[in-house]
Amino acid sequence: MKIHQISRVSSPASHAAFTDLTACGDAFLCCYRQATNHVSGDGKIEIARLNSDGNVLERARIVVPGVDLRDPKLSCDPNGRIWLLAFARFQANEYGHSDTRMMSWFSDNGRSWSGAHHFGESHWWIWRIGWGKKQAYGLAYNRGLDRLDLCIGHPHKQMFRHPKPAMSLAKHGLGYPNESALIIDQCEQITALVRRDADTFTAQLGQSKPPYRQWHWKSTGTYVGGPAITPLTSSHALVAGRRWTGRKLVTQLWRMNLSNAVLTPLITLPSAGDNSYPGLVLQGDNLYMSYYSGHIDNQTRVYFAKLSGLNALRRQLIDNPVRYN
Repeated sequence: MKIHQISRVSSPASHAAFTDLTACGDAFLCCYRQATNHVSGDGKIEIARLNSDGNVLERARIVVPGVDLRDPKLSCDPNGRIWLLAFARFQANEYGHSDTRMMSWFSDNGRSWSGAHHFGESHWWIWRIGWGKKQAYGLAYNRGLDRLDLCIGHPHKQMFRHPKPAMSLAKHGLGYPNESALIIDQCEQITALVRRDADTFTAQLGQSKPPYRQWHWKSTGTYVGGPAITPLTSSHALVAGRRWTGRKLVTQLWRMNLSNAVLTPLITLPSAGDNSYPGLVLQGDNLYMSYYSGHIDNQTRVYFAKLSGLNALRRQLIDNPVRYN
């Protein structure tokens, strides 16, 4: 893999972070949170429309008064409509109680966006959704319950939790499952990569087929924060996220064997300090990637990277299948 260019795409803000990326016609949409800092309660969403050279063509902003919008994510439904999701943390009331819900917006052109729609259950965070033929799927986590549940439905209506947990400390002995990334195939089998922040801290790769009563989990043996995953071949995927080197946190790109959950490092993006939470789009030989980092003057900004070498990587996997099994 080779990095061709990296461009800063976020507008000036104290803290710009938590990105995602999707293709939109002949352009790209990159969303991210802007706020005072990583944990402040004043988050708003900015959506930059970019060309393939990383030039910002226009921006849209979403602000909800009294609400901290966190970790926006983009997806496209089977009809081509673009969906934006965020976790909404409401300001505490006069009794000191606060609430959280999921919010969604949609766009048909990537320029103008609908009003906000509330969905999901309080204190259940649907990290990211993927689309089947008619409905959306997402894994929701609840920190207090140490549990991850599959949610099924539609972000403009409602998404309901499956009665059987996908992962939990009580059932699987796997503590604090949280952020996730999904691959959904033509048969609507779900492949999920899940971050964990307890016991071994190792990310888990899981698979489940309809009706999603059972999940089969394998450890990657690696910590992956803010995971993103996208298919590369029928047997391998690209994974990106935050990696701990033993000295610092960096934004890393891996190749993953989907049969045994083995991660092979490919390239480390220029990154330091508060960083990672990438978005991935594959187009031919090129990988387009969004992420955030504080490696330049300790300023936390969002970057758009263009990498090449996917065709050679695919050929390598096809020509040497035994080597990776």
